[in-house]
Amino acid sequence: MFHKENPEYNRNQFGFYTLDQLVPDDHFLRQVDNLIDFDFIYDLVEETYSSDNGRPSLDPVMLVKIPILQCLYGIRSMRQTIRDIEVNNAFRWFIGLTLDDKVPHFTTYGKNYSRRFQNKEVISEIFSHVLNQALSAGLIDSDDIFVDGTHIKAAANNHKYRKELVEQQAKFMSNQLELEIDLDRKKHAKKSLKPAVASEPKEKKISTTDPESGWFHKGEHKEVFAYSAQVACDKYGWALAYTVEAGNVHDSQAFPALFDKIEALHPQFLIADSGYKTPSIAKFLLDKQIRPVFPYTRPRGKKGKLRPKEFIYDEHYDCYLCPENQVLSYRTTGREGYREYKSDPQQCIACPLLSVCTESRNHQKVVTRHVWKDYLEICEDIRHQRGMKQLYQKRKETIERLFGTAKEYHNLRYTREIGKSKMEDKVGLTLACLNLKKLVKMMVGRPFYFGQNWDINQIFPARTQFLFKTKEKTNLKMKFVFSLVSSVLS
Repeated sequence: MFHKENPEYNRNQFGFYTLDQLVPDDHFLRQVDNLIDFDFIYDLVEETYSSDNGRPSLDPVMLVKIPILQCLYGIRSMRQTIRDIEVNNAFRWFIGLTLDDKVPHFTTYGKNYSRRFQNKEVISEIFSHVLNQALSAGLIDSDDIFVDGTHIKAAANNHKYRKELVEQQAKFMSNQLELEIDLDRKKHAKKSLKPAVASEPKEKKISTTDPESGWFHKGEHKEVFAYSAQVACDKYGWALAYTVEAGNVHDSQAFPALFDKIEALHPQFLIADSGYKTPSIAKFLLDKQIRPVFPYTRPRGKKGKLRPKEFIYDEHYDCYLCPENQVLSYRTTGREGYREYKSDPQQCIACPLLSVCTESRNHQKVVTRHVWKDYLEICEDIRHQRGMKQLYQKRKETIERLFGTAKEYHNLRYTREIGKSKMEDKVGLTLACLNLKKLVKMMVGRPFYFGQNWDINQIFPARTQFLFKTKEKTNLKMKFVFSLVSSVLS
């Protein structure tokens, strides 16, 4: 016969336990605590803590671990995070509180965090600390780096804004492009262009809630104030670097700041989508002996008209040939870096393809070619090489999966933070937590070799794993492993 238990009796029981006993040995937070030493934070914030006797300060490591908990478990707000710490023994154990300690109020936490950690780049140091551990363990392969950007909705009302005239940002490699234009004009016996007139300011929407965000519109329905997060990762999904810009900054404009952070990794291939497929980025990467892998982009133009690829460029004579074998000769090089090739109107009048070629009143066809077009053509040759299509398709399982996980499980779809510096902390902490989860899964539970953690990646680093892709080399690798294990057992 079933006897009904008294819930009050169960709830009022007491015993002698330590907090350590209440946290399982295989708990994820235990693995994080064993893997990461957060004591380096004390040195970073030493100046903000007074040595005089006064009101006790909150432990800086605890202040950092609280947002880490919020990010790891996808808790929506700091208020809810504090509530969860009050009732979760593993959370208390992780941040260093006893069962009797009172959890700080969320407002007290916010003031202490902003006062001591704002502009200290503590989050970027945590990101670098986790990344360096993965690098030292040989888990990262920087030969192939994937780059992409994603937009994060800002904490700003779409209807609260003002319109201002904003100076236009200079394009990437604009100074070098001016030199190339001048050399190209001299090569064609043209005079140098007069100094450029300062570009007129452009009217833009500025949020009154978060002025550092940018008005982002994609398609007809998605128009919001947002931030743009640029991220680089390797083929295993490790986040290598990140930057944060306003939502109205194009990917090609945000690329230089991101590349500065990954240049030291010496990548061989850089895989990016069509947003980065510009002549300046193509030249920049190829000059650094990095092979860009860009996707196919459809040629622009009106439907039913001749496409640009139907006009063939003759490099020797520096001219274009139309489908009717008429010559389009060079005329000038514009300030934007495009050469202009024009046809002879007298010959175009009687052309049978005139109706699908041009709609100009004087019956003259104009074709433009960028001075760095050759670099884009090299990128097209790289795209057609063996294995490049498969390499580009890995974006789905690397950088796109990284963004999907961050937005779905770690609250990166939108933000409650206001200001670019806080957004950088949010993005950096999210990516650090993603790397931390991956690091824990790969480093915990490895077999032991003479009392030490032994991992096959230490014998065969990730950078050399590609040498064993073929069947013969895979057999060679397994023979080596079996011989090593048998020698240990004997």
